[in-house]
Amino acid sequence: MQQRRTLLVVTFVLLAAAVGVTLWVLSRRAAPPERPKAQEPKMKVVVAATDLPQGATIVSRDIQVAEVPVEKAPQDAVTDVSEAVGAILTQDVQEGTPFQRRFLQPPPEKLRGFSIPMGLRGVVLYQPFTEGAADILLAGDWVDVIATKKEEAFTVAEVIVRRAKVLAAEDYAPGMTREERLRQQALTKAEQATPSLPELQPGQQGQPQEQARPTPTMRRLVLAVTPQEGVRLVRAMEEGRALTVLRNRQDFLPIPVLRSPEARPVRRPEERHPTFRPVTTVSTVQPMQTIVVYRGTQREEIIVSR
Repeated sequence: MQQRRTLLVVTFVLLAAAVGVTLWVLSRRAAPPERPKAQEPKMKVVVAATDLPQGATIVSRDIQVAEVPVEKAPQDAVTDVSEAVGAILTQDVQEGTPFQRRFLQPPPEKLRGFSIPMGLRGVVLYQPFTEGAADILLAGDWVDVIATKKEEAFTVAEVIVRRAKVLAAEDYAPGMTREERLRQQALTKAEQATPSLPELQPGQQGQPQEQARPTPTMRRLVLAVTPQEGVRLVRAMEEGRALTVLRNRQDFLPIPVLRSPEARPVRRPEERHPTFRPVTTVSTVQPMQTIVVYRGTQREEIIVSR
């Protein structure tokens, strides 16, 4: 009797457990699966690693990459580290602030398109197209510079710069800045890539004509020279002209000091002055005058001075 009662209790417990497990499984199947919470989208931007003042040149230790929510990131946020390194800040930036492109000014070397080699100086020459090698020079060429000036009745030519690298060679129009020239080049390329518009029929109104662009009349050359050559070059431009001559890229042979023709002083005929010889005066002996005096019977002659 006791065993039967124990068996019934165990059977009841097992049956209750089976029913509970069945109900739990059925409830899990009926309930929709829990979805993970949607994460806020983020993006990587370049931020300031420390407080930076206006005018500072950004180096690699001044920046770091951080993730910020897309909604909080500026529209012109800098995402490339190479875009920030070397740039100049146009305003103060606090630590942790994302860099914006309007905060950054490209370095002068990037704006100019060239940089001055260490130890050299950049001298600018303005030359007409018909002088020297101005119209055929390109950036990267090597040149010598010949200075010419008037001396007396002849012209003296002298090599004052040897093997100088051309850093920039571009057309120059008076009154046009470099920014305007670059803009003009961009517009010219755009016009060449854009198909020509059909001609307007009579009576149709077209767009207003653009102002006449200034015509380049000279070449602007930037030469990398030593400080001593820079002094001679500036002096040559003040006293006369400085003309460039193209040189072979692989020519490293030194050349002697060249100056043609040799500056020699003009000899003028010597002025001959009349020479005066001293005149020797000869004293003339005056005849002596005498007086005869008679004293009694004695006769005496006395010399009388004049």
